[in-house]
Amino acid sequence: MSSTRCPPLAVLLLGLAALFQAPPLRAAGPPVVGKLTWLGQSCFLLETAAGTKVLMDPFGKTAGRALPSSLRADLVTISHEHPDHNNAKMSTGAPRVIHGLTTDKKGWARTDERFRDISIRSVGVYHDAKRGTVQGLDTVFIFEVGGLRIAHLGDLGHTLDDDQLEAIGSVDVLLVPVGGGTTLDAYQATRVVDQLHPRLMIIPMHYTGAALDLFLERKANVRHAETPTVTLTSVKARPATEIVLLPAP
Repeated sequence: MSSTRCPPLAVLLLGLAALFQAPPLRAAGPPVVGKLTWLGQSCFLLETAAGTKVLMDPFGKTAGRALPSSLRADLVTISHEHPDHNNAKMSTGAPRVIHGLTTDKKGWARTDERFRDISIRSVGVYHDAKRGTVQGLDTVFIFEVGGLRIAHLGDLGHTLDDDQLEAIGSVDVLLVPVGGGTTLDAYQATRVVDQLHPRLMIIPMHYTGAALDLFLERKANVRHAETPTVTLTSVKARPATEIVLLPAP
């Protein structure tokens, strides 16, 4: 007569544990593309996840702001040649410099290239609403990294026409002047935001406190960041675009 032996208790417990084990953990969040730091005025530093550093519209001493020390960039972009936007020497070392305008400032130096892990395009616009006859020309730079498109409008001074909108294309993160004077005021900036429909984030720049208050009137989804740096992720969708207010450095 044969007999069957019961499995040891330890084996039974291991089997039960396998049945009820937790599913594998998912990633904590979407991949980080890089980070964007506001240095004041219209100046931002984009740092990609691969370590490439792009300095946008660096200001000079005449802007009335303290210049950052020991800042080193790989690439500098300059939307136009006013001294509060074209101080390439803000970066130490010998970065590549891309000017949005030709040397004589009478035309646009078109850019459409790849720099390391970033694609860079430029679109010619105007610094004023009279086709540049008052303040001259301006350049919109579009940076694409990790599938994310960041548009820096420089000192745009007018709403966009259909050709300019088509050339700029889709935007995920929009850096937009809102201060008025020689660039977009709060109401024009709102119109440009509506034209471009940035998918993820709007970051105001080139403003004083009063102008910012006007821009924010009747707007929702405003987030006050605690630091001048915001993390960029390749998130596919959000319920609504955020307006992110970065504190003055």
